[in-house]
Amino acid sequence: MELYFIRHGQTKYNVEHRFQGGGCDSPLLASGIDGAKRAGAYLKDVRFARVYSSPQLRALNTAKYVVAPNRWQDEITLDSRLKEMDFGKWEGQIEATVEPHEQYDVCVNQPEKYQPELSTGGESYPEFLNRVTAAIHDAVATVGLDSPLPILIVSHGLTTTFGIKALLNVAVKDLRQPFVVNGQTVGTGIVDNDSLTVLETYDNQNFTIKRWNETSYL
Repeated sequence: MELYFIRHGQTKYNVEHRFQGGGCDSPLLASGIDGAKRAGAYLKDVRFARVYSSPQLRALNTAKYVVAPNRWQDEITLDSRLKEMDFGKWEGQIEATVEPHEQYDVCVNQPEKYQPELSTGGESYPEFLNRVTAAIHDAVATVGLDSPLPILIVSHGLTTTFGIKALLNVAVKDLRQPFVVNGQTVGTGIVDNDSLTVLETYDNQNFTIKRWNETSYL
């Protein structure tokens, strides 16, 4: 079975480098809407078994634009476990100026040591990854491994990037480190807005990457 992942389109908070986690939303910019429409045009002939989306509006609206031209599937199933990582009171704040800043440095550079209770609340990386991977495993189980049709999941930057790395058994401490995809070393950044990443699994336990952060259609 194949799983298609689309990250939501660009938002105002993305441009302003603000925390935009599971506790806030910023509307899609015109560029984000255009990117979502381009992704939809690129995937319009793909017949999906089911489409899942985070309920946060930046993801849900992206999903709506993506499936609009699809002649096979326009129904969207919401799963709150696909929401972005919750950053508590940091939500909506500019990343470079949040306090306590030492916890921000830990959050970004030493994720295995990040303790949200020492900053402003929210989720730890293990809590976040457990819910995201559970949602993906459940989606595969619901559709069934014998389905010849792929699943589409529309969500967020960390949800997609770190959720996939967790499925590939990347340790929390290495989430932001480069890793090898199809023989090529990939950098530390998260997947781009409106990008496509494709996984494949035959047992809902082991996953391989077929495409990573594809943006050729943008």
